[in-house]
Amino acid sequence: MNSRLSPDLTGRPWRGWLRRPVVARASTPRQQQRFVARLMLGLTLCYLLVEMGFNARLLDVVGGLASPAQVESIEVYGRLIAGTAVALLGLGWVLKKACSQYWSLGRTLAWSALTVGSCLLVVFYAQLALINHLVATSTPQERARAVLGVPISYLLVHREFGLKGLELGTDDYKRPEGKTLLATLPILLQSVDRLEERVRQQGLAFFELFAETRRGPLADNYQRYREALAELDELYGNYRQGSQRYLDATSPAAIARHQQQAWDDYVQTLKQRNRRLTPGNVPRRHWPQVRRMLDDKGIQVSDNWQPGDRAGFNLAVAKRVQGHASGAYGTELFKHIQGDWIKPGLSRQGFFADPAIQQRWRSALYLPDSLSLKPDWSLDAYEQAIYRPTLRLDAQQLLEERLVEPARYGERNDKADIGRDSYRALIVPMIALLFSLLGAFTHLFKCTLFALRAVRPVPRRAYWGALAVYAVVVLALPMPFSNKVTEQPLFLTLKQRGASTLGAMGWVIAHGAQWTAQVQPLFYPLNEAIRLHLLQGLSYGYHDND
Repeated sequence: MNSRLSPDLTGRPWRGWLRRPVVARASTPRQQQRFVARLMLGLTLCYLLVEMGFNARLLDVVGGLASPAQVESIEVYGRLIAGTAVALLGLGWVLKKACSQYWSLGRTLAWSALTVGSCLLVVFYAQLALINHLVATSTPQERARAVLGVPISYLLVHREFGLKGLELGTDDYKRPEGKTLLATLPILLQSVDRLEERVRQQGLAFFELFAETRRGPLADNYQRYREALAELDELYGNYRQGSQRYLDATSPAAIARHQQQAWDDYVQTLKQRNRRLTPGNVPRRHWPQVRRMLDDKGIQVSDNWQPGDRAGFNLAVAKRVQGHASGAYGTELFKHIQGDWIKPGLSRQGFFADPAIQQRWRSALYLPDSLSLKPDWSLDAYEQAIYRPTLRLDAQQLLEERLVEPARYGERNDKADIGRDSYRALIVPMIALLFSLLGAFTHLFKCTLFALRAVRPVPRRAYWGALAVYAVVVLALPMPFSNKVTEQPLFLTLKQRGASTLGAMGWVIAHGAQWTAQVQPLFYPLNEAIRLHLLQGLSYGYHDND
């Protein structure tokens, strides 16, 4: 019986299965081609669904003016999907070679895993290296434009900030072509003449609008103020209970009670040692021993205290009572407030005016340290005391940070960090969108080819001819179909300037922006439907309420 079971226990049937050729040795090249085509068709279709959903989500993110952290979060998914696109190309080559040379299943799986893993890692880090290289080699002038380009995009959406030659409403920016404009506008602004000087003419007002855009409207800020006030009122209720317990425990009557009880206990302890012993007749040589005895009871009298000194004894008892009460109060204070010490016995106004509470309140509302909050402000009072001053302080800070000489954004200068971060936020959406579209259209062609190869052979010459025609159609077909965005005079001007002033790369960027803005209205509805319905609302790491 053991000999019959041993093949299963040692796993020999699995070894035999892995040693089998991936296709039968009697198979014809046509059968091998159909096998590869069918397998790759299924994998490519799965990839395309994920890629098209990602493309829609990416446009929502970059067109919705997400924060750099949000863009970077979804861009990680983009690098993984781009790596998958390249991995599929490598996997197709491995499968063709495995079929033509009759590799074993084990060898085929090993080479497939190695190829897919290598492609994922190489593309993932290559795309990151490309972004880092572009940021590191950007000029101070390019960084200065990037620092201003992002605020301008925010104002276009949230404040209907007018730019000459750009007549678009808020609803227009919610459409695919409008989102594409928002994603590409900051980089198109690189070609604008004297952009810094134009912004400087209305610098404080410009950045105050931007600050209002980032903080939100007055009503929303006031609502957050009321919500934070309600939370602090709840804390005040806990504080008042703990404070009252502290005040009750340290009241003169309570201290006097403890003092009398402690004195009676002290007298009784002396009598237990010697019934004729009283505080007034303790021999001098025993005074240190009495002090140690009281210290063991938590009554810390001074080193020169005499056993009959009732006033000194009461003072030590009072300190012990206050110490115990302070410890209990502090523990409860930290449990509910987790902040600095707050003096007990404060009124509601005094509690809200305490520095620890003020700091907690300001932090909850992201307010500057120079402002002081008060409870129960009306909307108008909050606007005058907090909202408008905050916007002015924000605008002044933004003005000092961003509207400076371009040279200060260079490496080893004081504004290098904000310059690099702004330029990164400028190019990451464009690069992610570029790779997404490139992967989608490449594998759309591959998917069509695999479906055709599963039915009939495709000669190599026909393959390359079809690829050339497909590339021309994809690149050229959307260009004549302009829309409201690409017909705007400002867009046409920026496109022309970018193509003429930024060299060959500027021409690619300018026409790429037009191509993207004209192709997205065709594909975005389909991509979004795939994401919502087939992919069950896959978020790709980004949520609208982030």
